[in-house]
Amino acid sequence: MRVIPISPPVVRYTVSLLAIVAGLAAGCHPGVGEKNEKDARRGADNAPVVAPSRLADDGGTAVVVIPDSQRAAFGLALAPLKPGTAHAEQQLVGEVVAEPERVTTLRAPVPGRLRLVGGERWPSFGASVRAGGAVAQVSDALPLTIPVSGTVSRVLAQPGEFVQPGQALLEITDFSRPLVRVTCPLGSAQAPARIALAPAGARVEAALVSAAPSADSLTGRPAFLYRAGHAWPGARPGAAVSVAVATAERGTRGTIVPAAAVVQWDGLAWAFVRREAGRYARIRVPTSDPVDGGWLVPGLSREDSVVIRGAEQLLSEEFRSRVTVGDESGD
Repeated sequence: MRVIPISPPVVRYTVSLLAIVAGLAAGCHPGVGEKNEKDARRGADNAPVVAPSRLADDGGTAVVVIPDSQRAAFGLALAPLKPGTAHAEQQLVGEVVAEPERVTTLRAPVPGRLRLVGGERWPSFGASVRAGGAVAQVSDALPLTIPVSGTVSRVLAQPGEFVQPGQALLEITDFSRPLVRVTCPLGSAQAPARIALAPAGARVEAALVSAAPSADSLTGRPAFLYRAGHAWPGARPGAAVSVAVATAERGTRGTIVPAAAVVQWDGLAWAFVRREAGRYARIRVPTSDPVDGGWLVPGLSREDSVVIRGAEQLLSEEFRSRVTVGDESGD
């Protein structure tokens, strides 16, 4: 038998080829394991990320669980619930009226050109101004200062204009305590000494000032003027405002939920009460029974506490379990 000699390079090539074939048969081809690891990591990165849930079931009611040791970290502040009574009230409509005596006009002292001083800006319509601040100067006269604190209700001149002595430059109105005109309800013997205004869900007490100069033009009933305890956004002459007048009927009793505890969601008012250690339940707050400083809610235990700071955080935690990142089905 004839033996054919094989050169060393051929031997090495053959051995390498057999090793590759063996690796393929064993599923260990160079790079396959690394590729599988990369694919696994890519799949893990693309997997939906589900936020950890802090919800628990409390007899069919979902509660947010925040251990007392973590209360400060979540910015939660509590207040005890107090009993209260909502007096029966009649709902009326009032109107904010103009008060010429609360309007002040800044006028030019001498003829000349109106110019700014000291880097100040000329007040714009609706701007709040404080008494005593220098805003402009006419010619070489002393700088003009804001005579009273209030809101700029009219801008009658601009820097750079030539003005005449006595010409009105700015009109400033004090809206800090609006005057409201209310028509007396039918059948009432006299106007109540105090009423409650309810602009935009707030509650502002108002005291009787006097009878209005004229009766209501539509009903012919007597009207009265009330001074509000403080202003609210949009409290300008001509603005309508809801009015609540207490009646002699017996009121309802319940627990007072402070206004600071109320959060808005889905067009309704809610609050969170602490049922027991670290467990917070969301409750509906009806706004039909307003009281001083909040609303009256029936059916609450006086042993519970209400969250007066951080309720938005609890509302966010309640709905976090519905949120997923990277998965449209979780929207």
